Amino acid sequence: MLLVRFAAAVIGDDRYREQWEADVLGAQELGMSPLPVAFGALRAVVVMPSKGVVVAGIGPLGIALKHAQTSRGKVLAIAVVSALFLLGGLALLFA
Repeated sequence: MLLVRFAAAVIGDDRYREQWEADVLGAQELGMSPLPVAFGALRAVVVMPSKGVVVAGIGPLGIALKHAQTSRGKVLAIAVVSALFLLGGLALLFA
């Protein structure tokens, strides 16, 4: 459900969140793994056209959303790379 909520927050539309959460619950009821369904929501976010900044995030997501006029794939790539740098810095801090 966390992946679905993140994907819906990037889109900025509760309608998608409700639909995607229902899909995840439906997959569980059918005995299917809900994880591929949640990743499908993330894939949908990547291919949907960007409408600009909809979430004022802090950290990697905030940095990525400053570039929201670009494609969602690039925004997602920036968020992932930023998160990896953040985790690497934390690892170095506590090493």
